[in-house]
Order: sequence, then C-alpha cells, then structure tokens
Amino acid sequence: MELKEYRFDEVTINFDKKRVPLSGAQREKRQGKYRYYGAQGVIDHIDDYIFDGAYLLIAEDGENLKSKKQNIAQVVEGQFWVNNHAHIVQGNELCDTRYLCYLLNSMDLSGYVTGSAQPKLSQANLNAVTLFLPSISIQKKIVEYLYMFDKKIAVNQQIN
Repeated sequence: MELKEYRFDEVTINFDKKRVPLSGAQREKRQGKYRYYGAQGVIDHIDDYIFDGAYLLIAEDGENLKSKKQNIAQVVEGQFWVNNHAHIVQGNELCDTRYLCYLLNSMDLSGYVTGSAQPKLSQANLNAVTLFLPSISIQKKIVEYLYMFDKKIAVNQQIN
C-alpha cells in the first residue's frame, strides 16, 4: 500500500472562522435542542445551530491534549454549534473525514501542542501536522472495517 505525505491543511477544509463562542449566561438564555460543543464534547444545548452535516471536531485546548484520557478528535453529525475550543474540519477529496478522526486519535501530537499550564493545539500547529495517507478508496475501506468494530463496542457497552 502506497502512502503519500501531506500537511494537515493540504487534506482538510477548515471551518474555524464560523465558530461562535457563547458565555454560560448567553447559553442560559438560549436553551434548546441543539448540541453546543466545546473542546471535549457537548457542554450544553441551545436554541440554534451553525453547522449541519458531518464534521470532525478536534480539541484546541485543555489538559486532555497531553493526557489523552479521551480521544481528542470526534466526528459529529447533524445540526450543532461549536465554540472556539474545538477546531472544526472536513476532509477534502484526498482525505476521508472519519479516517482522519481515527488517524489523529492514534497519533502522538505532543510535538504540536504548546503551553504547560493550558495545553493548546493552535490552528497553525494543527495545519503543520504531517500525515501519511493511502488513497481515498483505501481510506474508505479502512473506515468501513473500523466502524464495524466501533458499532460492536457500542452495542456491548449498552448491554453491560
């Protein structure tokens, strides 16, 4: 299998400029059904959404960037809002979004994370991440295979 080397920004479309942070007080006045995401997942539900579709959210800051107790990347689907603590991207024609999620969660990104008191993965550093990718068709096959395992794990977790 041939792998090609890319920079992160060569294989993604970045939507960070569309993020809008809301304070806790603002969110309190706007309670609703739409998920409001921060660095590590849903932190609230509000009355509107910015994004509609399938996107990859990547933690921009927080202790988890160093400890990796949780995955730093997650695919989010549907209608939702994202604050400025998570990068939001999609893969382009060279990179499957779900494949990118699996890849980032398996990589050591510590060399791209700055700050000790408050670890941060800036957009510039994220864009500089080096990725080695197979063809898009191979990526999609790998995602299908891994996704089957994810579904089995989810079912087993619901049973236990």
